[in-house]
Amino acid sequence: MAVLSGFVYMIFAACHLNSAISSDASDQKKSETVLISILVRNKAHTLPYFLTYLEKLDYPKDRISLWIRSDHNQDNSIEIVEKWLTEYGHKYHSVHKVLDKQSPPKIEGEQGLAHWPKSRYHHVIPLRESALHTARYMWADYIWVLDCDVFITNSTTLRDLIAKNLPIVAPALRSDGLYSNFWCGMSSEYYYMRTEEYGPILNRKKRGCFTVPMVHSSVLINLRSAASDGLTYDPQALKGYQGPFDDIITFARSANMSGINMTVCNDVIYGYVMVPLERGDLLYYDLLQLKNLKLEVLINGPPLEVDPLLEKYVQEATEPPLQIDKIFMINLKRRPDRRVRMLNSFKELRLDVETMDAVDGR
Repeated sequence: MAVLSGFVYMIFAACHLNSAISSDASDQKKSETVLISILVRNKAHTLPYFLTYLEKLDYPKDRISLWIRSDHNQDNSIEIVEKWLTEYGHKYHSVHKVLDKQSPPKIEGEQGLAHWPKSRYHHVIPLRESALHTARYMWADYIWVLDCDVFITNSTTLRDLIAKNLPIVAPALRSDGLYSNFWCGMSSEYYYMRTEEYGPILNRKKRGCFTVPMVHSSVLINLRSAASDGLTYDPQALKGYQGPFDDIITFARSANMSGINMTVCNDVIYGYVMVPLERGDLLYYDLLQLKNLKLEVLINGPPLEVDPLLEKYVQEATEPPLQIDKIFMINLKRRPDRRVRMLNSFKELRLDVETMDAVDGR
């Protein structure tokens, strides 16, 4: 009888253990599903960096779908995207791509790389809408609208933004100037307006998450919110809209008219963004700007990385050498952080510099 009792006890103990394991397993939730929307055009010089950091995101790839469109290129953007997708595309839940190699290099009416005639908006707006509709059709939890001249250097960015549980949220991005991916003010005509709040948020004198009238270039949208059904990039689909024919302005107004706040967060350094070219600027100017941005990155961290797969596509702005016989850097040995930053800067600038140890006043 004693043996039987012991046997019964073991059965109950095993059942209890199985129950505990089952309970723990049922508490584990899958990560939210995300569709990342990417439009690529004439960005062969930024794609090696953009795609490197996209792949480095610390988020389950099988919970991410990629939506990529590229057309009207004058460079080898499509070749770079195809090479990257061949290597990494299988890691993602799905890849929805249309890479049009047959489209002409210009959209009708364009007068340069940075010229935005109405025909260009007529081309881009349906693409933005298509990505949004695809995410909704897939029942994705989120859509992340991400421009390919954005470098998300913080690998936890997607996790961090989702954890904030906001309807529309953007990471504040730094540039080599006063430009960023958010506005703090909007004029009565719905265009950008500089305000006193902009500088302290941009420079992280004030840190946290802030309600703003516009975010763009890197925008995470929570599609689980019922109000998100009213979001659109299409001016013709937004009842009562009387603003300019513009995708990001229409989207901002649709959020406002749907009662949704747009939020930008600068609690940590998330990444960097290129300043858009002005009408008439040549691609060479963008290469110079990229060099300046890479120097800006060195202020807060290591140099921008490039996946070895894409190293051959890296482009540099070539400038005439400085007419200087010799350059010296004097540096305190007890400040190796400054020395490393400066050596990285010299490497980026292609400068041959001799380093000398400073006399330590201590």
